[in-house]
Amino acid sequence: MTLSTPVHTREHWARLREEVARMVDEVPLYAGRAAAATPAPSPSPSPSPSSDEPEAVAAWLAGMPTVGKRDLRRGFPKSLVRRGADLKAELARGTVEIIATSGTTENRLQVLWEHAWWDPQEREAMRLNRRVAETMPAGASGFKEAVLTTPVCGGATCHVGDLSRAERTIDGMLFLNQVADPTHWGPAELDRMVAEWNELRPDGVETDPAYLAALCRHVTRSGARLHAPAFVTLTYEQWTRAHKRAIQAALPSPLYSLYGATETGVLFMECTAARLHHNTRHSHIELLDAGNGRARVLVTSLGRTWMPLLRYDLGDIVRVAEGPCTCGLEAGGYLLERVEGRVNDSLTLGDRLITPAELDDAIDAAAPTVEAWQLARETAGYTLRVVGDGGAAAAQAVSRLVEGPVEARAEAAILPEASGKYRLVRPA
Repeated sequence: MTLSTPVHTREHWARLREEVARMVDEVPLYAGRAAAATPAPSPSPSPSPSSDEPEAVAAWLAGMPTVGKRDLRRGFPKSLVRRGADLKAELARGTVEIIATSGTTENRLQVLWEHAWWDPQEREAMRLNRRVAETMPAGASGFKEAVLTTPVCGGATCHVGDLSRAERTIDGMLFLNQVADPTHWGPAELDRMVAEWNELRPDGVETDPAYLAALCRHVTRSGARLHAPAFVTLTYEQWTRAHKRAIQAALPSPLYSLYGATETGVLFMECTAARLHHNTRHSHIELLDAGNGRARVLVTSLGRTWMPLLRYDLGDIVRVAEGPCTCGLEAGGYLLERVEGRVNDSLTLGDRLITPAELDDAIDAAAPTVEAWQLARETAGYTLRVVGDGGAAAAQAVSRLVEGPVEARAEAAILPEASGKYRLVRPA
């Protein structure tokens, strides 16, 4: 069941109606979906909602089928190219590229990547945060940014190897990491990244929380110092309380979650009051009730020429917040408390759903010395792998949550997936 219709401007609803109708008319994957949304037994299905009222447009959209990653893979890229568009020509010009998602919890997904779409929507989303907007005003130049994530996640350019700083600097962004697995970061590599960070003195940092936590632990242990940027955005994967604690021990900068995906763009940005606001100019969001204030995320893209998305199920669970937000922003759309994690990383126990964020709540409350954790589903029960702690108290906390046996196993490190990201819950 979809949650109550969010508040948007009439312009947003009119634009949504127009763009969805165009997708249905022009994109092979979505052909016929508007007709399917018309209630039976109408003798002549209409590809339009019954009126221009928000409730009518929302109901019309909600009647259409959802799509998932499997649907996007089927017939890619032809099934997602608008009628009359010349993909081959745009690929030759370089205005569009074919890239792939990291594929941490599912098979990798190919994406038609459009630079003219990505950069503006990402910057506009970031500026929903007042502090970011003041640091990175629209139209201003000279903003310095460092990026710390997996090399395969740093856009379309691969930075694995022994590259110069100049080779890893693109449009003013310095990509710090050159190693696909941070467990292989040695002292020299860590010191190099610290030195480059301090030489650049970034105004903002975009980072995978696990990667920055590892760098900050090195800084804390070695007694080094990091230049404090005006803000740090945490993205690419789910943060844990241990990540934030390690980062904040070395950096006084505020940490803000930036939530989205390679295939969708940035959907929500955390504000100075710790709530996530919807990037309404570039997407329409539907939330499907998952119980206890949680919901699954459906995305319909706005303003996107290549690979538009219509009711795309991102496979994530979020927690809805009560509004209005104390930051004062009134951008419309849903307001979120936090991202709960991937559906594939959540535990379904009877009629109960336990998300990665809820597991992290329990583990951190029981054992705040845990630096990293991973819960592995076994044939009978679970194994909780932990770093920085023996794990007994954390395992007991998880055992109470799942109402079953959980064995603790202390590890020197948790290994990342092939994508370079860390999975909090592994299947049996």
